[in-house]
Amino acid sequence: MKNINILNFIIFSFVMFTACNPLKKMVELSKQQQINVNPNPLELAGTSVTFDVQTTLPKGMLPKGTSYTLNFEFEGNDVGSVEFNASDYPDSKTSTSTSTKSISVPYDRSTMGGTPGKLTTFGTAKIVVTGKSLDTDKSNVADGINNTITLTRATNLPTPKAYPGYTDAEETEITTVEFYFNQGSSFLRGSEKKSDRGENFSAFLAEKNVTKGVNIIGAHSPEGSTKVNEALAAKRSTTIEKYYRAEMDKYDYKDEAANIGFKLVPVVENWDALRNALKNSDVVSSAEESQILAIINGGGSFVDKEKSLSKLSSYKSLLGEVYPDLRNAQTEVTTIIEKKPNNEILAIAQNIVSGESSSDALSHGELLFAGTLTPDLNEKAAIYGSAVKWGGTWQAHNDFGSVHIQLARQEEEGSEAQLKLLEAAKTQLDISNTKNENAEAHLNLAAIAAMQYDWNLANEHINNAADLDLTHSERGYNLSKGTVLIPLGEYDNAITHFNKVGGNGWSKWRKGVIQLMLGEIDEARKEMSSLRKQFSDNGWKETGGIDYVLAIISAREGDSSGVSSNLKLAIERDDDGDLKERLMNDVEFINFSDAVKSAMN
Repeated sequence: MKNINILNFIIFSFVMFTACNPLKKMVELSKQQQINVNPNPLELAGTSVTFDVQTTLPKGMLPKGTSYTLNFEFEGNDVGSVEFNASDYPDSKTSTSTSTKSISVPYDRSTMGGTPGKLTTFGTAKIVVTGKSLDTDKSNVADGINNTITLTRATNLPTPKAYPGYTDAEETEITTVEFYFNQGSSFLRGSEKKSDRGENFSAFLAEKNVTKGVNIIGAHSPEGSTKVNEALAAKRSTTIEKYYRAEMDKYDYKDEAANIGFKLVPVVENWDALRNALKNSDVVSSAEESQILAIINGGGSFVDKEKSLSKLSSYKSLLGEVYPDLRNAQTEVTTIIEKKPNNEILAIAQNIVSGESSSDALSHGELLFAGTLTPDLNEKAAIYGSAVKWGGTWQAHNDFGSVHIQLARQEEEGSEAQLKLLEAAKTQLDISNTKNENAEAHLNLAAIAAMQYDWNLANEHINNAADLDLTHSERGYNLSKGTVLIPLGEYDNAITHFNKVGGNGWSKWRKGVIQLMLGEIDEARKEMSSLRKQFSDNGWKETGGIDYVLAIISAREGDSSGVSSNLKLAIERDDDGDLKERLMNDVEFINFSDAVKSAMN
């Protein structure tokens, strides 16, 4: 019995030895493995970090019945693995075993957006049948994550206001009046001056509206010779000009009259007036109208056509009831619409908010416009809030929601205060869309989604906006679309949309950063140069961002001096200290520690 126990012990020991020994040998051989990670450092593209792993295991490392797994971690968090099964490598005893695999992991701001960190790996040697395994030591295989693309600040989308229906730009309106003349005459009768038309026109002139110009179109009825009609149309225009000037003298226009330009336009031998008159008249039957139109639309001279008309049975009706309205001079007066000064509009809006003025002291459009006249976001919110209360249009709700987003950006990211403001914004924007679905509200909803890193929802709202009226928000749409395509990883498409925005500073900035990430160094440098010129031309204060990107360009070109000089300028202009904080962890400068130290001293 004793001998049997000894024999069992020997067999057990042999089994244990053969089970453990391959694992130890595999772990020992793993010291010869070759692991190449590309890119190194890793790189954030879109919302993912993707890298290729090329692995070569030494010969003899995969005994029959075993597997070997390379486990990758970033800052202690699993990001993927590469597995080798001995059964897939039958020649592993006499040759190396190789593998190439692409690993992609979602970008985690909490673990990947701070200190550079390391991509580490350790191997797990395992006997497949028993599951027994043994791990290798951990080793670093890549240095941190390049998140330069986050400089685009994709969370910051436009927050467009709706067109209020009012603008402080110069606008004009045209006032039209017609005076009628007797056949063959250019004399303006007293009955015309005293008619409702004449009295209203006189009252209009008495208001002394700021006038840009006056067009007087003299016309004639078809009968008569060409020579007579030419003179008659011109005389009728001149008659009205004299009357207009006399009225200006009457109302004491003084020097203002000299600044008003008159354009006299005699209309000679033109059948359009008769065509329009026939459309709006039932003097002749439809059959008679067809006869008349057949003549005036046919061939022959103006005089010949008039002779043909005179032979029609309907001519007497034309002459007595249609032609008199063609003997006129139409006066078109272009005047500048009088508007309140902007400071007055803002002051009244402030009084409406405080209750010192009634809500009708401004038009709804003026009240919404007042919100654009103050830089204070809280005052904007109060004005737009009043517009919601006194009017409640979709425009008012959109603008009220928009300013809530702007206020939310001033709060700490993810804080309760920020979340409450964003929820209030969404409520207003949903109301705006309920009243009238509009592009501006969808673009603002996209801005909320972007602040919460929900890129797909942001893109959905932007696409909804594209199907609506973009008359006043096309630039905002293209800027939003281009920006949200960055975290979605569609860099080329993003640039296409930025190119449609033109000279917008944000589009140039984001386009330049994308070009940098695409390796288009010269184009990125040109974009930064163009942006710098725009800052200079507009008197804007630089905050170091352009210098920081130029420093990255210098680093990629191996220019240590350029890294140092550009970073020094970036830090000097960075009032908030954000760039200096970023610099401490930026793997773009991992090989330029001396240049970084020089810039910070």
